[in-house]
Amino acid sequence: MVVSPRIEQLRRDLADGPVGGVLARFWAEVALVGTPLVEPYDDECRLVTFVWKQDQPVERVVVIGGPALWWEIPDNQLERLDGTNVWFRTYLVGADHRGRYVLSPDDSLQPLAAAGTPAAVERAAAFRPDPFNRTPFTLPGIENDPGSPPQYFSTFALDQATPRCFAEPRPDVPRGAVREAMFASEVLGNERKVWLWESAVDTSEPALLVLLDGRDWTEVLPIFPTLDNLVAEGLLPPMVAVLPDSIDFATRARELPCHEGFAHFLAEELLPWARRRTGATADPRRIVVAGKSYGGLASVFAGLRRPDVFGNVIAQSGSFWWSPPDDEAGWLIRQVDQRVPVRFCLDVGQQEGDWMIPQTKRLAAALGQYADEVLYREYNGGHDLNCWLAELPVELRWALEP
Repeated sequence: MVVSPRIEQLRRDLADGPVGGVLARFWAEVALVGTPLVEPYDDECRLVTFVWKQDQPVERVVVIGGPALWWEIPDNQLERLDGTNVWFRTYLVGADHRGRYVLSPDDSLQPLAAAGTPAAVERAAAFRPDPFNRTPFTLPGIENDPGSPPQYFSTFALDQATPRCFAEPRPDVPRGAVREAMFASEVLGNERKVWLWESAVDTSEPALLVLLDGRDWTEVLPIFPTLDNLVAEGLLPPMVAVLPDSIDFATRARELPCHEGFAHFLAEELLPWARRRTGATADPRRIVVAGKSYGGLASVFAGLRRPDVFGNVIAQSGSFWWSPPDDEAGWLIRQVDQRVPVRFCLDVGQQEGDWMIPQTKRLAAALGQYADEVLYREYNGGHDLNCWLAELPVELRWALEP
């Protein structure tokens, strides 16, 4: 186990001075600098220490997220500094890491249930954000399920992480126009909210971005300031973005995993509707379909099924492990069997586990034989909207840079 110099200094201070005063100074310092505590190690790594201030009896405290991999929960228990209210655990972490995490006092140490299930919702109710963290993050509910309870996280980004320098609104940058509408799909037989963004820089036949899971990109971590800033700096061309909502958890799980009807909805219903309202391009080379998780899977599927419409695909942490019921894993890879004039960008987090990275690499290799171009990227983080927001500008520029 790696050792934090700050925790070792605390041990020495406790041995030399009155415990109450030493602890008061330590917690005052923690409140001042924020958490997790980050200390230097070498050029490529940092020491990251998670702490918990005990204010009532607990048997254990667990950190879940960031370098504390969620499938290794028993290994992520904090240690209590004897005779104090300080619980801690230190990790050696790459200096380019970005992550989100929770603290779980008296955790059951059982594996996490599948997202969206009653067991997962009940378990998450016991998770706590870090009270000393300076960058909290709230999910209004389970992904695309507005009826579920909010989830509260803490986040951090080390000094070499991909910067999120475009994510905040800038007073000198004109904002694009945002409209909301309800869109009824005949092929899917349902209705959903759609957000339509048009850059402040006007042009004829602007480029077109379709970004799936629209609610996450508008209400949780808004993408519009990022698009405004990229266009204003000339890093992206004048463009239109159309962001369809996924309605709810059950609908998302049904429509996004390689659904023929959903691909038809995007190509034959949603895009013509967006073009009529904005004059956006019909040139596939200037159209991008992008998504994360199941949305990444849906984006690649749309590119394979409709290369006449989608010339560029961005799949962030795509769920390429998916397969239809009673079929073998890697179903999508077996659909890559003919030439497609499409460019694909596939990214995946280094903290996403052995079932995500290998599947993404295999799909990238399969696409490399038939597609116009394949860009495979890894970032040091997990299955995390915070990471996707940071990585998306690089990938949009790759797809649409003038």
